[in-house]
Formats: sequence, C-alpha cells, structure tokens
Amino acid sequence: MIHAPITPLIEEAPTTETLGARLSRLRRARGLSKTDVADRLTISVAAICHWEQDRSRPKAARLQALSQLLGVSATSLLSGNSPATGQSLADLIARTRAEIAHAAGTNPAKVRIVIEV
Repeated sequence: MIHAPITPLIEEAPTTETLGARLSRLRRARGLSKTDVADRLTISVAAICHWEQDRSRPKAARLQALSQLLGVSATSLLSGNSPATGQSLADLIARTRAEIAHAAGTNPAKVRIVIEV
C-alpha cells in the first residue's frame, strides 16, 4: 500500500526558533510527552513547560541529560535564534522516524533506526 507523503504532518524547524520552541519541536519529533521527559530527567512537568515557554532555562546538568534524551548536542540546543535548517542528522532521523511510524500506524517512539558505519 502506498501512502501519501506526510510532509505536512512533520513539523519542520522554522528559520529561527527559541530554545523553548526547539525543545518542544525535538520532544514531539521523538514522540515524547512532557511527562515522559520529566520522568526521565526526574523533574517536574512544570519545569518542562517553563522551558518550552522560554520562562526559564535548564541548568547545565539538566541540559546535558536533555540533549542526550533528545539525541542532539547541548550546543545545538543552546544555539538560540540561529538558522535551523533541519538538515542535521538528528533532524533527518526524527523526520524519518515520524514518516515510518505514520506508515506503520504506530508511535514514533516505537521506531528504532540503526546506522552502521
């Protein structure tokens, strides 16, 4: 069965975005809820909400754990208002994971992509 492209369903990065917008986009691209992130980082959901609304920023230790959870470097998370082209490997994998999940009728968090070099 051939599926229509889901490009409109995948949220692309805007030309510039804040740290909060970037966190929100990456979290959703990986199929994680705010509760999932809060549980894995052992923090409150309110903290995640504040980060995503740009009301506060994660401290260094949390930023490192958050970047690992989202599959990006801490530097790329902090590069606020820089062009977000969506061409990084992490973004490509997230978009592909979302397409595969959509085609398979499952959640992107259940799709695993392995790269062998």
